[in-house]
Amino acid sequence: MSLKREALFHICGSIAYALAQWSVLVLLSRLISIEAAGEYAYYLALFTPAAILTTFGIRNSVASDREREHSLSSYRRAQHAGLLLLSAYYLVILLATDGDAAIASLVFLIKLADNLSELSYGTWVRTGGLHRYGISKIAKLALFAALFLALLALGIRDRAMLFAYPAATLIVYFLYDRRQEEVEDPRDTGLLNIIRTGTPLALGSFVVSLNSSIPRISINHILDEQALAEFVMLTYFIAFATLPITSLCQAIIPRITTQGAPKRVWWFLIAYSSGYLAFMMLLANPLIDFIYKTRIEYPYHVLAMIGIAGGLHFMSTLSNAVLVANRQFQQILVAALLSTLAALIASPLLIMQFAQTGAAAAYLASSLTLFIFNALYASRQQRKPSAPLDSPA
Repeated sequence: MSLKREALFHICGSIAYALAQWSVLVLLSRLISIEAAGEYAYYLALFTPAAILTTFGIRNSVASDREREHSLSSYRRAQHAGLLLLSAYYLVILLATDGDAAIASLVFLIKLADNLSELSYGTWVRTGGLHRYGISKIAKLALFAALFLALLALGIRDRAMLFAYPAATLIVYFLYDRRQEEVEDPRDTGLLNIIRTGTPLALGSFVVSLNSSIPRISINHILDEQALAEFVMLTYFIAFATLPITSLCQAIIPRITTQGAPKRVWWFLIAYSSGYLAFMMLLANPLIDFIYKTRIEYPYHVLAMIGIAGGLHFMSTLSNAVLVANRQFQQILVAALLSTLAALIASPLLIMQFAQTGAAAAYLASSLTLFIFNALYASRQQRKPSAPLDSPA
């Protein structure tokens, strides 16, 4: 299948996935309260980094394992170990926080179901079968909508309705995702070898996730849940705008060489980032009013900072794909650590001093740091095509 068709299928699947997760935020805001939406965002900030870490980087490890160095059965053993760790973390969160246990459980089940499919997605990337990703995500969204509407018809009008989402995800996983994986003879290539190889990549993604989680956690504790909901409503535009970029990068990973990504892809990202900034400045406020039925009116300097941060995030995604394709997992981790350090320092200080403006500035600072170091390491990889994989930068 052509690169364009593979990317298109992946984009459709990514949009379906984002719509499903975003709809939970919208429905909580509309059916329950904006504070409930803020609590949902808070638990996402707690569970998303943990969920990423406990995948052990399986998706990209499988996608870049072109020589089949490790067996799928060994990758699955690593996956199961990660799921057990994520479940243990969930129990700790329930004991350590005094928030809504139902919302915490909802977020945990969403992340658990997502992690189950990581192995399937990795095999689809490796074999050029990204159309399966699109089918899977669209099926999950459609089943979620059907279950949700059925509960509405039965007269159910509380947060329990939203558990239809993880239920739909698990159903499609067992009926479709698992059945569409590659078939290999079972052989043991070593659980610890897989964890050792993929953990630097997982740590990199984990730390990148902290860049979003740290400002959210800081807002929740320094300001309040409503302020957190308002911040997440704004930054969700980045999540949606990143979908086609992520899809494109997933599709080109098997085609990236030591010379890096094609120049036309970089030029496309520059134009795309400029369009995103214009969108934020002109349309963010009216769209948030229309979607969430709440009038916030973010000032233009906040919109500009989130718009620029989005563009930097798009560029970092492509640089990250170049590093993944060449299995430069340690460099990904270093860049992510430096970016998270910037967020950890800037977020509480700027939020205490400037509230929402400070949150946007901290988000921009961490995005800029991540972009600088990802681009630096990706350019070094292009200049040194003969360097061994996983060599220190």
